Amino acid sequence: MSQTKIEDQKQAQKSTVRTQEEEALQQKTETLQQDAEAQKQTGKTSGKKKKKRRRIAAFAVSVLLALLFLAYGGTAIYYQSHFLPNTYINQINCSNLDASQTALLLDRQAQSYTLEVTGRGKTKGQQEVLGVIEAQDIGFTSQGTEEALQTLLAQQNSLLWIQAVLGGKAYRHDLAGSYTFEEELLEETLKSWEAFQEKNMTAPQNAYISEYSEKGYEIIPETEGTLLDSDAAVKSISEAVAAGENAVSLEETGCYVEASVKAEDAQLTEACSTMNTWVSTYITYDWNGTQIVVDGEQIHEWISLEGEEPVLDEEAVEEFVADTARELDTYGKNRKFTTVLGTELTLPSGGYGWRTDREGESQELIQLIYQGSVLEKEPLYTSRGANKGSDDIGDSYVEIDLSNQHLYLFWEGEIVLESDFVSGDMTKSGRMTPPGVFGLTYKTRNAVLRGEDYETPVNYWMPFNGNIGMHDATWRSSFGGSIYITNGSHGCVNLPLDKAAQIYEYVSTGFPVICYYY
Repeated sequence: MSQTKIEDQKQAQKSTVRTQEEEALQQKTETLQQDAEAQKQTGKTSGKKKKKRRRIAAFAVSVLLALLFLAYGGTAIYYQSHFLPNTYINQINCSNLDASQTALLLDRQAQSYTLEVTGRGKTKGQQEVLGVIEAQDIGFTSQGTEEALQTLLAQQNSLLWIQAVLGGKAYRHDLAGSYTFEEELLEETLKSWEAFQEKNMTAPQNAYISEYSEKGYEIIPETEGTLLDSDAAVKSISEAVAAGENAVSLEETGCYVEASVKAEDAQLTEACSTMNTWVSTYITYDWNGTQIVVDGEQIHEWISLEGEEPVLDEEAVEEFVADTARELDTYGKNRKFTTVLGTELTLPSGGYGWRTDREGESQELIQLIYQGSVLEKEPLYTSRGANKGSDDIGDSYVEIDLSNQHLYLFWEGEIVLESDFVSGDMTKSGRMTPPGVFGLTYKTRNAVLRGEDYETPVNYWMPFNGNIGMHDATWRSSFGGSIYITNGSHGCVNLPLDKAAQIYEYVSTGFPVICYYY
């Protein structure tokens, strides 16, 4: 076979193969087109089915909603004439009842009505039943009930019935004025109770300040008592009956007469505090060597209450100071004195000794009490002694023996100086040197002594009894003996110059000077 023929055969084979491939491709394309068309037809069928189902569902929902609306609306219409669930009228459950049914219940309730009245019992702080009021006791009935119930129904929002069912909300109503009773019967009933009889009542006691004790003062609380305000009690019980209540507490409604002064009363509290301040005072006196304590045991006797105002009896304080001064002061009192020669004499007091400033000390003590002070002190003095106690002269003093015209100067128990002197003239009226115990008034140099008929300069002047004192007498040449009887001084103690100078160095204001005659 020639070469050309072979190539023609190959070419023919290739052509045949292409033709077969093209046919296969065309067939595949047609198949795909058929499948797509089939799917398109199937989709149209499925969409129609879905739309149909939706229409059915929508219809069903519409029907259901219509039924629900009818049911809700029908129930709402029902509750236009019936009370909603959880409705309570005068504490009675009236759920789902109409006005007539509810009125019947309220009428039955009225027939069995009771009111328990509680109040203070005989035991302090305890409440007890004072009595029970029953319907027949007071002619208790219901009146105009159904009309009032119809009004309540008209005010009720029946569209909220589902809220009442699901929400659990309670609707509570009190039909004011729906009950009637006879006031006179009520008052007669109450008067028959023991608690309402005056003989069985105890009046309240006001809070007050206790008597003084070691702890001071304290407030005793008020006691409440069982005394009723009858008008208030009747009013409170009447209101409870009118409201159809089954219990009322006369304590809670404030029907008892209360104490007018209670423990927390500001004025009472302040008064107690003030009194405790006063009795907290503790004054320890060194009163002329004697310890005197002024504390609550003494002070409380000076305290009183005028109403709720504490009062300190200032006159009693002044009297206390005066009494103590009279007992312990030595000024102005006679005293025993043993002379240098051993003779015991009773001498009148001149201007020497302990003398309390009564007015000044009274005022100071009063102020210390008001302040509640705690301290140690001496009283105020207008005159002081050398020593404390009844023997207040001490061991340093001037002893003037007028009978023997001899003077002794003691210093710390020892005689440090002696001297003769000339005292007041015994034959001339008003010139005698008086005996007694005195304190030196003051001392000064170069004084001029003046009288009705004399004017005398002296170097040392030491007065101890008014215008009577010790001084030098340079005009005299002799001292002692009996000179004083007919040629004495105007009352002073005339001394030699050197002795007067020495005495002047020892003495000071208040220095004891003892003058005596045997």
